[in-house]
Amino acid sequence: MKLLHTADLHLDRSFEGLKNSPKQIAEKLQQANHKAITAIVDIAIKNQVDAVILAGDTFHQSRTSIRTQAYFIDEMKRLDQEAIPVIMSFGNHDYYVAERYWFDFPKNMFLFQKEQVETHYFMTKNQEKVAVTGFSYEHPWINEDKLLGFPTKEAGVDIHIGVYHGDTTNNGAQNYAPFTFSTMKSKGYDYWALGHIHQPQVVSADPLIVYPGTPQGHTKKERTVQGVAIVSIEAGHATVRFEPAAQVSWQVEQYSLRQAESLQEALSILTELMLKARPISGQLLLKEIQLTDIVQLGEEFQLSYENGELLHYLQNRLLQQTNHSLFLFRVEVLAEDLTKKVMITAAPELLSQLEKNYLQPDIFSNTLQELVQNPLFSSVVSINEEWRERSVEQADQKIKEDFVIQEDQT
Repeated sequence: MKLLHTADLHLDRSFEGLKNSPKQIAEKLQQANHKAITAIVDIAIKNQVDAVILAGDTFHQSRTSIRTQAYFIDEMKRLDQEAIPVIMSFGNHDYYVAERYWFDFPKNMFLFQKEQVETHYFMTKNQEKVAVTGFSYEHPWINEDKLLGFPTKEAGVDIHIGVYHGDTTNNGAQNYAPFTFSTMKSKGYDYWALGHIHQPQVVSADPLIVYPGTPQGHTKKERTVQGVAIVSIEAGHATVRFEPAAQVSWQVEQYSLRQAESLQEALSILTELMLKARPISGQLLLKEIQLTDIVQLGEEFQLSYENGELLHYLQNRLLQQTNHSLFLFRVEVLAEDLTKKVMITAAPELLSQLEKNYLQPDIFSNTLQELVQNPLFSSVVSINEEWRERSVEQADQKIKEDFVIQEDQT
């Protein structure tokens, strides 16, 4: 049989870390979650799967908006028209409360509605008998290992699938149905459809155990999105591949401004690099750029970065030239470059103050000279040349004075 396995869609969740996004971008973000579920249904129909498994946290919260519920039910009806059954469990975010649903679920859907483990059976188009065992959350947490209630593979079925939304005890996840993979493997199932971990993971090949990850990342930390898992299962063997369903993708890139010798050159380089980005057709690309080698551009560049003017200018340029398919949500200067810039700007004043406060200026001079010659120190702090020469002169003068004192003593 062939099935589509997904989890952690988190419908109704906002896209995090985006401040003051313009109207055109905000509208695309509002539509993205709904378009993602449409894309998933399209993939299921295109692949003519025998079943769709939603392994928890389909919705971002237990009380979901009427609008999102209606949209989701309509998409499930499309699968019903194709005679594709849907097996759905509820996770710690969308834990099941029957009274909160405004619409009847279509007849092709089997819901795990309780924390008690149960099994659903159906026949594939090829007349294979399939058993699907799972459970749902009825509260935001489950502290017990639910695998204890899972039966071993039934002798009378061709394929047995386990659906489990939770985390292993190795990760210290005591609130999310903690389990161990060794116990999971001992059940003898043909496939385990997992949910809860947002990063895609093929945990085991025999039996095949898969966290598909979220099909739509909602933060820049969720950049590693594979899509939905398309699983082919035969008795004793299963394989998996992924198809993308995301409507919004995230990208973080580092740009060096080493070659920019002026503000004009820096702006030209940044604009050119940004316009080279090629979002996937139909997707909105959310981009963060991290800048390095900005010291030579001086204080004006740093101020424009800190007050947001640089980000605002680049955002407007992109909106004018990329048909609203690319949004720059953040410009970041890496910490080592900021530290270096601040120290260069403050070095003369800082050194003057230190020299005044130091009770023994000759010791301060020697210490400074040793620091300047240390490669670790010089890689972070650039000393003003005038102070560098002064420290050398003072050190030489101290050596001469010591030499004269030693001669006199002799």
